[in-house]
Amino acid sequence: MQTIQTTDSHADLRALYRSLLDHEDRFHEFKQLLQLYPTSAHDSGEQADAAMIRERLNDRIREWVGSPFEGLSAMQVLLWRSIVVEERFNVAVSPWKEANAY
Repeated sequence: MQTIQTTDSHADLRALYRSLLDHEDRFHEFKQLLQLYPTSAHDSGEQADAAMIRERLNDRIREWVGSPFEGLSAMQVLLWRSIVVEERFNVAVSPWKEANAY
């Protein structure tokens, strides 16, 4: 009998958030690895060097969260990169948008 293991992507994300919030050194390493990921990876498809960086990032996340982690896709890495490295936030969907009005 074969056991099928499924992962909950929301649980994975929560575990990653918790790890980054609880350990500042992990956040800095996460940011550093994201900085290495090329932004051109989306336009021309993920190249081998970008895939290696993403796999390295996913391996580190797996070590941090200590549970089966499906891993971030190329698109997810680019989204994380835009938020963490480039500090781009989508204000249109921000729950604080109205709170910031003067």
